[in-house]
Amino acid sequence: MPKYYVRDGYEKKVVDAPTPQKAVCLCVLHYFSSFVINGFYIVSERGFENHVDCEEDEQDIVFSSDYIMDIISDEYGNL
Repeated sequence: MPKYYVRDGYEKKVVDAPTPQKAVCLCVLHYFSSFVINGFYIVSERGFENHVDCEEDEQDIVFSSDYIMDIISDEYGNL
């Protein structure tokens, strides 16, 4: 399983997850102390530094907090 470096500007965590989206959900649900409202989460497989000048497949992935909340609601809302 890949290792992902997830950060929200305040908190950061390294987690093993099958996809970048699952990595962010795992951090939000189990490791981060709060949920970012109208913000974003940055995910990388290379570390916590910014990777904007790298090749396209090695750049950081940015997810809006709204998108992550939709995933969490869809997957865990019916429990």
